Amino acid sequence: MEPAAHPTDSNRLLITGVTGYIGFRTLLDALGRGYRVRSVVRKDRNIEELKSKRPEIAGSHKQGQLDFAVIPDFYDGTAWDKALNGITAIIHLASPLAKDCDDYDVGVIDPAISMVKTVLEAAVQKPAIKRVVITSSCVTLIPYEWNFNPDSERLYTTSDGNWNPTRPFKSAMDAYWASKGLARFATRKFVEEKKPHFDFVNLLPGVVIGPDERIPSNGKVDSLLEGTRAAVIAPVQDGSTNSAFPYVGVPVHVADVARAHVDAVDTLRIPGNSEYILSSDTPEGVVWDRDITEIAKKFFSKEVDDETLPLKGSLQSIKWRLDGQTTENVFGWRFRSFEDTMRELIAQYLQLRNNN
Repeated sequence: MEPAAHPTDSNRLLITGVTGYIGFRTLLDALGRGYRVRSVVRKDRNIEELKSKRPEIAGSHKQGQLDFAVIPDFYDGTAWDKALNGITAIIHLASPLAKDCDDYDVGVIDPAISMVKTVLEAAVQKPAIKRVVITSSCVTLIPYEWNFNPDSERLYTTSDGNWNPTRPFKSAMDAYWASKGLARFATRKFVEEKKPHFDFVNLLPGVVIGPDERIPSNGKVDSLLEGTRAAVIAPVQDGSTNSAFPYVGVPVHVADVARAHVDAVDTLRIPGNSEYILSSDTPEGVVWDRDITEIAKKFFSKEVDDETLPLKGSLQSIKWRLDGQTTENVFGWRFRSFEDTMRELIAQYLQLRNNN
């Protein structure tokens, strides 16, 4: 099913995080649908970098469909005032990352909560804003320690939440999981207590994968093999990029995550003050090693036979049953299958590998 048409003429979106993997795809989706967009970047040079990556970004900027706001410090509430002028909806994708530090509350937890609250408080000052869409995460549904003793039979829904994480945090990733849950809770609490003129939609993606649209066809394969993408590509490789930790088997195509964010600004179509899980192949999920190997053999048999794809790597799975059906029912489309997602990702990997 093609993305639904939207009444774009009267709407102007502000999108944060546009230099990132998901944010860049979301920007392309919004521009492709005809929305007028203001993209928030941290540095002036980010503007030219974005315009150089895709002609439609440069063209939209030249034609006046796209403009930019430079905000070096996302925690500076006054910096948002001008950026939000004329905006009717916010898509807030930017978020602090996991990092090692002496005090995880100060270095990870507080910044995640503060960033969300800063955006919400700034939106209160702008009566034209009707909705704030926020990128949360499926990790907000469970505590980090769940990974070591998972309940793989229960179906998890947006009614679940890690609202009271166990302290002290044992690692940067432990703190990161907690920060996402507490930021999600802060959004709900803010709207409940402040009762602003706008509503919110929290989107909870699983493991976001798929091609990276920021990388040109003549780019370097190392640009693709970062973070999560490196881990899920590992099973088709030689074992050198294996993740030291298992991944929950809840993939979602980056294009579907972008699509959901842009869909969610439509107040007539998507109910407000609501939350939605973004994950394909639900409720049973995937088994990374097994399924990726089968996909490679099915679609890239030549590369498997000549050992361009040696299939000697590994990514262990944790089964996690999620409710993706509710999201599909509300949004009116089905998530792309894991098979299609991995086929596209492996194809990009092979193309970039040939450049080196």
